[in-house]
Order: sequence, then structure tokens, then C-alpha cells
Amino acid sequence: MDMRGWRSFWAIGLTASVVALASAQYQFVHLRSYTLADLFDGTANGIGSNIGDVAFDGTNLYVAGYHTSSGLQTVGMARISNFFDGTNFVASNTTLTADWKVQLSQDGGSRDTRLVYYNGSLYLGTGLGSGNATNTGIRKYDTNGNLDSSWAGDGVLSLTEAGVSRYDTLEIDPQGPALAVGVFGSTIIRRFDLGTGTNVGNTSPVSGAPTAVRDITFAPNGNMYYKWNGGSGNAAGVRLFTRQDITTFSDAGNFVSLTEGALQQSTVTYVPVSQAYGHLADLVLYNQRVSGTNQLFVYDVNGNLITTLTGVGPTADGFTPPSGYANTLLNSSYFITSSGRLFIFVVQGGGATGTYIDRLDIYEVVPEPASLMALGAGLAGLLGLRRRKR
Repeated sequence: MDMRGWRSFWAIGLTASVVALASAQYQFVHLRSYTLADLFDGTANGIGSNIGDVAFDGTNLYVAGYHTSSGLQTVGMARISNFFDGTNFVASNTTLTADWKVQLSQDGGSRDTRLVYYNGSLYLGTGLGSGNATNTGIRKYDTNGNLDSSWAGDGVLSLTEAGVSRYDTLEIDPQGPALAVGVFGSTIIRRFDLGTGTNVGNTSPVSGAPTAVRDITFAPNGNMYYKWNGGSGNAAGVRLFTRQDITTFSDAGNFVSLTEGALQQSTVTYVPVSQAYGHLADLVLYNQRVSGTNQLFVYDVNGNLITTLTGVGPTADGFTPPSGYANTLLNSSYFITSSGRLFIFVVQGGGATGTYIDRLDIYEVVPEPASLMALGAGLAGLLGLRRRKR
């Protein structure tokens, strides 16, 4: 075998070693757990009746809520500071106090709220699912809670401006990047400039794919994972759409198939674990809106169920929550620090007992020691083989 052959053999062996190790070698450390019920008390002083979404900018925590009562209700978002010192989060069960709140009068009746953070800005969608243009909208804020009144012309991306009859979810599309908006009843993703709110090109519809979208999330390469349901007790799932170009996807079929009702607050999150730990596969997290599935399901991108996050304690700092998750209303986001630590933030809205109703849990994803040792041994062996053949 000549040098080119050995080089090819080494490359193939390295790839196989990494792929084999990437299948399941994860640990999920339950770092912290908090109650946020005071912010989500359903009154005009709060920001909703249920926590619905969470974001983190590396220092500050942002939470947003929706309302289960019908008619116009107070919903919004809040920032919590003095939460993370760069290494540790404040102790579990600490009372988390908002240093500002954004409060809006928007459609209730379990109309959804979604929040994303990107590059110093927050994008908040409220009253999602409502067809009443005055009672729903998407807004852009800075991290001090100030509305960008020039975004989309007047600070609110209206249904008319977007050319849709309703909104259902929003996410950051890495292609552009842009703000991607999903609409129930359509596989067309509307895309808007993060700086101005103008339309930057909608995607084409995906022929034959289910249209009952509830949430979307993106891999760094632009592939989209699409949470959908088909009605009460009908087929549902997380669908994979592979990216062909900025505005075109192809349907790769269901990533995960399941059955659930025609419910909002149905969520999916892509976590690019490989950006923190190159030998581990990325993860896809989703909730399932069926009684008794009070957990967040965690799959790797190869379709393997890795674990479920249940909210059961104790946490790493010794706190035991009064229960595990007591509702299917679960959402999540992630953050990778400059030092390479990967945190997953999970919120549960409603359904628990006492004051521990609307809660936040923080998990850290780390490689199992065995996976690091095996990776090191595998690479060392392959490198040694290459050296011997020079």
C-alpha cells in the first residue's frame, strides 16, 4: 500500500472511530432548578399564566409566557440578571427577581408565546395562533427591554406585513441569518431580516409534507426539524427537511413519529453538541403533548433515543424539587459558553403543585469519561499507525 493508500485508510479509520463514539456517550448533569411562579401568576402584574420559552445570552436569563384564559390577557417577557457569574449559576430554589418586564395585551386562550435571542437582540412572538391582527405580533427588543420601533416599520411585524393569517412559531434560520416564521397549515417558512424586519425570501412549499406545523428548529447547516401534528389523536412527529439552498428544502420524512393531539405549546430544539465536543453527535429535543409524557425526549441526529429529561432531583448543588415535571408543557434552549461548556435550559409551564408550578431547570451536557478516553486512545492508535508507515 503506497502513502496515499495509508492516508486514506487513516482517514476512514478516524471517521469510523468518531462516529462509533458519537452514538451515545453523553452525560446530562442536572445543575440547577428554580421556581418562577411569581412571574407567571396570570395577573396584570405578571407576564402570563404559564412560562412558555427561555433564552440566555451568556449572562442574563430571559423568560416569556402565554396565557390560558380567553380574550385579551397580559403576557410578555422578563430579564433576570445576577444569575450566572461566568462559572456558576445561583443556587437552586433561589428567588429569581426580574429587573425588567415587557408586558403586552395579547390574545389568550392558550395562544402561544415564543422567544429567541440572537446577537444582542430578542425576538418575541405573542398571541401566536390568533388570526386577529391587533392581538398578535412579532417584536424586536434590545437586552434592556426596549422595543426597536423601527423594526418592520413600527416595531411590530403584523400579519398583514408578513402576508399570513396567523403566526405559530419563530426561530433563527442560520441561512442569512434570518428570522424564520412557521405558519400552521403551510410548509412555507417566512423569512425576515433580523435588522430591519423586511422579508428576505420565503421558502418554497415542500410537496407532500404535513402542513400542521407547531414548531421549527435548525441545524447549523440549515436543515430544518419540523414539529407537526395532524389533529386530536392523529399521527404527528418531528420531520426532517434537508436544505437545498436558502429557499428550498426537500422532505426527508419523519425523524421521529408519534401520536398527539392538535395542541399548541408543542416544541422542538436542535442542540449542536458537536460545536462543544467534536466527537459527539448533535441532539434534537422535543416534548410530547400526551398525558403522562411529562418529560423532554432527547435524540441524537442519528435517530437514537439518548435519554429523557424529567426534572427529578437532586441537582448538582443538592436541591431536590418537590416533583419531577408534572405537565407536558415543556420547552428548551441551549447556550455554549466561550470556554466550551454546553447548557440546556428547560422550562415547564403549569401543572405542578404548590408554588413549584412554572419552573426552570438547567442541565449541562458533558462527555462520559469513557468516551473521552476511548477517543484519545483511538486517535493515538491511528496517529501511531500513520507515524510507523512514514
